[in-house]
Amino acid sequence: MTDPLIDQTQVDDTTEATGDALTVEFAPDGLRDAASKVSNLIEDGDESALDEVVRGTHPADLAALLGVLPHELWPPLLTRLDIARISDVMEELPDHLRDDLAEHLLPQQLTDVVEEMASDDAADVIADLPEDVAADVIEALPREDRHEVQTLLAYPEDTAGGLMQTELVSISEHATVDQAVGVLRSAKEDVGEIFFVYVVDDENRLVGVLNLGALLLFRGDRPIRELMKTKIRAVNPEEDQESVARMFKRYDLVALPVVDIDGRLLGRILHDDVVDVLQEEADEDIMHMAGATTAEPELVYTDQLFRIAGMRLPWLLATLAGLAVPAVLTSGFQISFPHMKELVPFVLVIGAMGGNVGSQSATIVVRGFATGRVDFQNLGHFLFKELVVSSLMGLACAVLSGVVSQLWHGDLRLSATVAISMFVAIIASAILGVLVPFFFRLVNIDPAIAAGPAVTTIDDIVAIGIYYLVAILLITT
Repeated sequence: MTDPLIDQTQVDDTTEATGDALTVEFAPDGLRDAASKVSNLIEDGDESALDEVVRGTHPADLAALLGVLPHELWPPLLTRLDIARISDVMEELPDHLRDDLAEHLLPQQLTDVVEEMASDDAADVIADLPEDVAADVIEALPREDRHEVQTLLAYPEDTAGGLMQTELVSISEHATVDQAVGVLRSAKEDVGEIFFVYVVDDENRLVGVLNLGALLLFRGDRPIRELMKTKIRAVNPEEDQESVARMFKRYDLVALPVVDIDGRLLGRILHDDVVDVLQEEADEDIMHMAGATTAEPELVYTDQLFRIAGMRLPWLLATLAGLAVPAVLTSGFQISFPHMKELVPFVLVIGAMGGNVGSQSATIVVRGFATGRVDFQNLGHFLFKELVVSSLMGLACAVLSGVVSQLWHGDLRLSATVAISMFVAIIASAILGVLVPFFFRLVNIDPAIAAGPAVTTIDDIVAIGIYYLVAILLITT
């Protein structure tokens, strides 16, 4: 490994900002300026100022700072962090930078950093490490931590099991308030944030949830069974992460228990992990819309130029191949209507309008899939609504384009051809914009792909094809 950290015993253990410490908060638009100032401090060897910056900066801001600093400037910052702070920073780093940070750590330091994390974060970090490094880290963990991490790694990353952490507070349904308080106090150091106490039966099946306020309001000998809420929202570990995110949003949850098929308590999902899911899904959809169907959305913001080009090029080549059809149809206009070249300029207009309308419809459908508002059960209703909406838009665009054509060329047949083609093309494109994402979802392809070049190219072909057929019917007959 390169650039290992110095002995951590030489590092200041102070991890919280003090009253006289320099607190640094990086606004997104000020990150580059902050990085430039930190670079100057490193180059000038201003140890005292660097200590203050590191001590008073939130781990998320430190992670953002590392993301823009050259890797050779990382060690002067990392050597000022203790294991707990490095652990916090590593949790905040994007996936593609975790490997880079791991290379700056000695093997034992990396193990200590992972051991410091909550089980879900530890599993996420280990999953992003090279296989040989990950195997060494897992082997070096204490037995209990190793078992927890291996259990979580067995679940797919995009499921509830991949999101959950095993640290939680649970208590027997036969316990009292005083006993619950005792368990709560003893677990605080290991569990971290505690929002609820989960109540289980003798077989560890989840039977209730206890609000922390109940432990303050009722006397100590009060049985937990009389205070717990038995109406529980929980998920199985195989549940897709998008469904989990929708549950958090719908019910304003801060934590959600995960249970197996028999109802036994496995872990919990916290709200901060769901925020990451929402961002991840949004990034993934946007990348698909841009034709970047990679499992590493952050890759497009790195300097790996050949990988980025290789990721985006297939969609461009597919689009190029698809555009050959409109090119042939455009040539067909010149051959079929040699004495009416006025038809040709409207090929681009009608084709572009078809592509735009289809893209709008597809985007609405894909967004509806993501929010749960659109599914196969309401396909008929949604398709009918889009048909009505596209008819209204098509009528308006048809009238406008027909009037422009008439004023421009003064040919009634041309105006009728343009207007009818525009009307039919917009309706057809809108319907395709709905059906193509549904088709992709039916065959288990991410429907976000349909919001990119696929729908636009298909609708271009259909729109220009409609224009060509209408022109043959109205002008050559």
